[in-house]
Amino acid sequence: MTTTTLDSADKSPSEYGALAVTIHWVIFFAVIALFASMNYAQELDKADPLRRTFYDWHKAIGTLVLGLAVLRVLWIKIHGAPDLVPSPRFSKVIARISHGLLYLLLLALPATGLGMTLFSGRGVDLLGIPPLLEADKAVACALHAAHGPLFLATVIVVFIHVVGALWHQYVRHDSTLGRMVPWLRAKD
Repeated sequence: MTTTTLDSADKSPSEYGALAVTIHWVIFFAVIALFASMNYAQELDKADPLRRTFYDWHKAIGTLVLGLAVLRVLWIKIHGAPDLVPSPRFSKVIARISHGLLYLLLLALPATGLGMTLFSGRGVDLLGIPPLLEADKAVACALHAAHGPLFLATVIVVFIHVVGALWHQYVRHDSTLGRMVPWLRAKD
């Protein structure tokens, strides 16, 4: 097996390269920050200025996640992804479906959030994005209505993704998790 390091931008046929791994983990931690910032903001009194700060950070991080998700999808389209490790057919089907859904949700969830902001006649202040669209309350409300269920779907698919990765690591004892966790990679 060819081993790549965090300094390598190329992937071998069996693992992801440094850029793909970095984007994966940045998105992972950003999604946790999005969840935490929204939960904390919603606990604050509406008059508390900190509430607005958390919403501003939520919008900025969500916009960055959208950009990173687009980059990740483009990177995979251009460079491909490693082949799945040998597994039973049902496992490969679940992996392909969950990855496809995860990419779709990582595009749709922040896109609805950004759309909701823009169609509310606001911008993303922390990123210097001005209000770009005429306010349209109906569209903003429709995007808001979609944002919550998309979040719930994302949580479910991420849970499946994590359980699958841990199943590969601790039940199957194969190299799947090591492709995204460099320190778990087998040493030649």
